[in-house]
Amino acid sequence: MVKSAESVVVARPAEEVFRYVADLRNEPDWHVDVASVPPETDSVPVVGKTYALKFKPFMGKTDGTFTALEVKPGARVVYRADFAGLQPVITYTVEPAGAGPRLPPPRPVRPPGPPEHLAPRPAVLVS
Repeated sequence: MVKSAESVVVARPAEEVFRYVADLRNEPDWHVDVASVPPETDSVPVVGKTYALKFKPFMGKTDGTFTALEVKPGARVVYRADFAGLQPVITYTVEPAGAGPRLPPPRPVRPPGPPEHLAPRPAVLVS
C-alpha cells in the first residue's frame, strides 16, 4: 500500500477551510487530477453515498467515484476513490494550528516499477 501525507497551514478559520474541502464541487479547483464534479453534488458528503467525478484522462479513463466513508463535521472527511482500477482511501483532515487550520493536501500515488518519468500517472491523489 502506498501512503503519503503532507500538510499546509491555511490563513482562514478552520470551519471555512473544512466547508471548502468537504464540498467535492471545489475539488477541480485544487485537486490537479479532477476535471469536474456534477453541480448537484451534496455540499457536505453523506456517509455511504457515492459521488461521480470526471478525472483528467488516465489510461483512457475519465469516469470515477468518491464514496464517503466517514464525515466528522468541521474536522475530517474520508473517501474511497474508484478510478482506472485504483481504489485509494483519501483522508482530508482540518485541525487548528497556530496561524490557521492545518490541511494535508492530496499527494499523487506513484506505482512501483519504472522511474517516475516513465511511470503512468494515476489520476487519484491520496493524503
